[in-house]
Amino acid sequence: MNINFSIFKKVETANAQILVVTKYFDAHTTNKIFDQIRNQKSFLALGENRIEKIREKNIPRNFVHFIGKIQSRKIKEIVKYCIVIHSLENLKHAELLNEQIILSPRCGGRYPKRSEGQRGTEHKHVFLQINISREPQKSGILPEELPAFLNKIKKLNHLKILGLSAIGSGEFTPEEKRKELRELKNLRDQHLPGKKISAGTSRDYKMALKEGIEIVRVGHALFNE
Repeated sequence: MNINFSIFKKVETANAQILVVTKYFDAHTTNKIFDQIRNQKSFLALGENRIEKIREKNIPRNFVHFIGKIQSRKIKEIVKYCIVIHSLENLKHAELLNEQIILSPRCGGRYPKRSEGQRGTEHKHVFLQINISREPQKSGILPEELPAFLNKIKKLNHLKILGLSAIGSGEFTPEEKRKELRELKNLRDQHLPGKKISAGTSRDYKMALKEGIEIVRVGHALFNE
């Protein structure tokens, strides 16, 4: 497996972090990739979307972030095997995650760290997924619905919101992508100041870095560029 380490340097230079998408690979290949990249300064974690595969790969939990669609029946295992969730988008799942932490608390890890004021309190660290392109076939919280959603989940004391996430349009011009990224940043600045944004893919991570996105998700480009 040839890895383009120059991408890690680009991300580091932009003062960002890279979520390496390994959901396409089998356990053997994923573990080989992990061994080669885990000490890169800009490496954040591996991005996975299927609990069955996560369980099979047996990567240390501190380095596994869940980027797939959440299913209610899988929430217990998501909490067990993943340190961060990038795809929280509805109240039901927020409530179930909060309840699961109460029933079976498990926290810690390289990222994020608990602050002094949080000692003794377990949290599930999440990004709220925004349907920034407003495409009806895509899931996620619509931008105009974010304030109401935040108001509904503020009582869930065991959820710690790290910021916003989004995938965006599958087909786009550079201008359209920049507009999406800027709207996402404006939403964050207005409603979750100081939090991070998880966005960008192999196709548009360079634009995301130029726009100041803190976490980019890169898969194919990392191995094929």
